[in-house]
Amino acid sequence: MNGRLFLATVAGLLVVSAIHAEVYRWVDERGKVHFSDRPNQGGAQKLEIHEPSDAAGIDQQRLDAERRMQQEKLLDAYREERELRQQERRKAEEAERQRSTNCAYARNRLREYGNSRLYEPLEDGGRRYLDSDERQREIDRVRASVEHWCNY
Repeated sequence: MNGRLFLATVAGLLVVSAIHAEVYRWVDERGKVHFSDRPNQGGAQKLEIHEPSDAAGIDQQRLDAERRMQQEKLLDAYREERELRQQERRKAEEAERQRSTNCAYARNRLREYGNSRLYEPLEDGGRRYLDSDERQREIDRVRASVEHWCNY
């Protein structure tokens, strides 16, 4: 376990320090492998560490750019969906306000029609009062309007 941890640590150090330092490897008298940035007195082997090619960097840049584009597309889709929900909510709120206004108006007319005589205005400024059948039809029409707007 300690050997694996040691090798993982050394490998990590190799990656980090590979850019600026030379790396040497040697085996001590007990058979333990050592890595260092300085050669040992007893025949250390210099390791050749190759930097990644520019193609790997370009591929990573391309992948990063594609990932950013996908993230932007996803964010745009979320933004559009949120805006659509807000528009639908505003439309529903406006429809509810209109329904409430129409309901109040229809109830008010029904109340007024029940307590008064109904008439139609004439062109000469006079009035023609509705007979009882016409009055009942008009009250029924307003009741239907109340039913429509208030019992939605």
